Amino acid sequence: MADTDYTELILAIVALIISILAFVIAILQALQQYFASATGYSSCREAVIGKWAQFSHRRLLWKEFRIEVQFETPVLFVSRPENTRGPLGNDEDFPDEDRKIIRLDGSHTNLKYTSSTEEFDEQQKKKNKQQAVHTADNENASWCHLLMTVYQMEKDSRAWQKELMGYHPPFEPSPPHSLVVCMQRKRRVWDSMPQGLTKPYATTTISHLVEIAAMLGIHWKNFDLNNDRYRAQGNGFVLYGSYVDNLGIGFIFQKQGPTVFRQDRVIPNEHIKKLCFGLVPTILYREKLVDIDDRKDYATLQLGGYAAIADTLAEFGCDNNTINHFRKTPESSRHSHLFPAVAFEILGMIGEIFHIKDTAFRMLPNPTPYYWEPNTFSLSTLTSNIASLLKEARRVDPLTSEGDQISQLLDFYNRSTEKTEKPPNGSIKTEISATTPADSIAHLRAGVELCDRYLDEVDIGMVFQVVRVHIQEVLAILNEKSSLDELAGSGLGNGGQKSTITISDIDSASVDEKHHLLAQIYCAAIRNSVIHTVYKQRSQYSPKTSAEMADSETSVKRDINQIWCTLIFRMLYWLQLHNFHKKDIQIDKGDAYDSRIPVYIL
Repeated sequence: MADTDYTELILAIVALIISILAFVIAILQALQQYFASATGYSSCREAVIGKWAQFSHRRLLWKEFRIEVQFETPVLFVSRPENTRGPLGNDEDFPDEDRKIIRLDGSHTNLKYTSSTEEFDEQQKKKNKQQAVHTADNENASWCHLLMTVYQMEKDSRAWQKELMGYHPPFEPSPPHSLVVCMQRKRRVWDSMPQGLTKPYATTTISHLVEIAAMLGIHWKNFDLNNDRYRAQGNGFVLYGSYVDNLGIGFIFQKQGPTVFRQDRVIPNEHIKKLCFGLVPTILYREKLVDIDDRKDYATLQLGGYAAIADTLAEFGCDNNTINHFRKTPESSRHSHLFPAVAFEILGMIGEIFHIKDTAFRMLPNPTPYYWEPNTFSLSTLTSNIASLLKEARRVDPLTSEGDQISQLLDFYNRSTEKTEKPPNGSIKTEISATTPADSIAHLRAGVELCDRYLDEVDIGMVFQVVRVHIQEVLAILNEKSSLDELAGSGLGNGGQKSTITISDIDSASVDEKHHLLAQIYCAAIRNSVIHTVYKQRSQYSPKTSAEMADSETSVKRDINQIWCTLIFRMLYWLQLHNFHKKDIQIDKGDAYDSRIPVYIL
C-alpha cells in the first residue's frame, strides 16, 4: 500500500513538472508571437537609420494585444536659415523644441541627427575588421548618407572659407548665408509602410531635391518627368530615381568616388534656386508691372534650353533672324566665339549678383545648355584688351568726355592694374591675380557694383534696347549673315577705318591673338552698330520732331555708348566673380520649379 502511494506521488510530481513546462512553453510561445508582432523594429536599428534609431520605439496596443513600431524620419526642404515655416507646421505651433525646424548648417548640434564622415569611417573600419569578406555597405538607408554629406559640406566649406579669407574685423567670423538644407522630424508607424519596402524613407519634394543636388555639386544627366527616370552624378555621388510601386518616385543616394567641398561649393544664396531650373533673376525690372506699393517686378529670364532662350529673345523684342538661330538644331547655327556668347553674355550683363559679400564661394548651378570651359580662354585678358581699345577710342571719340561713365570704368580698371600683374596677351587665366583671394574677389564685386549703380540711374528702356541689339549683332557676326564692313558703320572709335575682322579670323588665330581680335570686333563693329541701330530705333518712335532729334543726337548716342560699355564691363566682371562647373549643363526641368510633387529617399 505504501509503495503504491509513493508511486502515485512520483507520477503526480512528474505530471506537475510536465504541466509547468508546458505552461511555460505556452507562455513563451505567446510572448514570442506577441513580440513578433513588432514588425519592422529590426529595420529601425542604428545599423540601418543611424542616429535616428534613438527615436524608434515599440508601443503596446492593449486593445489589439500586439506591439506597434514607431519611428521618425526627416522631411527635407531648402530655405533661408531664419525661416520658421516648415512643411509639417510652423515653429510657433510646436511647444516641443524637437518638433521645430532643424537646420543642417554644419554646427555641432547637427551631430544629434547625423554622423560626421570621420565617425562613419571609424564605424566602417570596426565593422570591416569583424568581417572576413569586405563588401559594399548597403545596409544603411541612403538618406542617412545624404544627411551626413550635407553636414560635411557645410562644415568643410565654412572651414575652408575661413582659412582662405582670413576673417578678421570688420568681417564676421561666418558671413550670413541665405540658403540651407532644413528638416523636420515626422513620426511614422511601421504599419503604414508600403508593401515591399524594408527600410524607413525620408521625404522631400522634387524641386527641393534638385536644389539639394545642386548644393552638393551633383549634375543631372537624365530628368524625365513623363517616364519617371532620373539620374544625377557629380562630386563623387550618384542619385538614381524611378517609380516605386505603392509609394511614388523613389531616389537612392550613393557615394562612388572622392568628394571635395571647398571652392566648388555652390554659393549659399537663396536666389540660386532658380538657376537650378534654368531661370535667371536679373537686375532689370518690367516698367509696366509695378504694383500699388511701387515695388519693382524684376524680370526673370529663361535660359534652360534652346527653345527657352528663343522665348527669352522674343520677349526682349529680338528680330526673327536672331530668334531662329535657337529654333534650329545646334549644328546648323553657331552660338559661341571664345565661349557660348548669347546665354553667358546675357547672364553677365543683367544677371543678379549671386555672390555673398565677404565670402569666397563663386560656384553657381549652370542655368544654360552650354558647357562653361574657362581653361580655353581668359576673361581677364579679354578685359585688358577691351580696356586698351576703349582708351585709344576715347582720344578721338566724340561720344566720350572726361568724368563720364566710361572714364570711371577705365579709371577703376587702371586702379586695379596698379597692384595686379597684367596678364600677358593670350594668357589662359580665369581670374584676376591680386595680393590675396579676398582682394581679388572684392575687386570683381566692386566692378559689378560700379556698373549697377550707373544702370540703376539710366533709362531702363534704353538698357533693354542695347541688350537686344547687342545680341542681334553678336549672332549676326557669329553666323556671318552680314558684312562687318557694314556693321562698322562710319567707324566711330576706330579712326574711320572699317573693320574687316570676321569670326573666321578668330577661329584660325593663335591663342595669343584670339582675345585681341574679339575685343576689336566688340569695340569697333558691334559697339558702333549698337549705337547706330538703337539711335535709329529711338528716332523713329520718338515724339520729338526731326529737328529736336538732330539737336540731341550726340547726347543720345553718348548715353547709348556709355550703357553698352557699362554692360560689357559688367559682363566681364560678373563672369569672373562667378563660376560654373565644367561638367554642369542645364537639362530641361523647368516644370519641376517650385513643384510640390513628393519624392522619397530610400
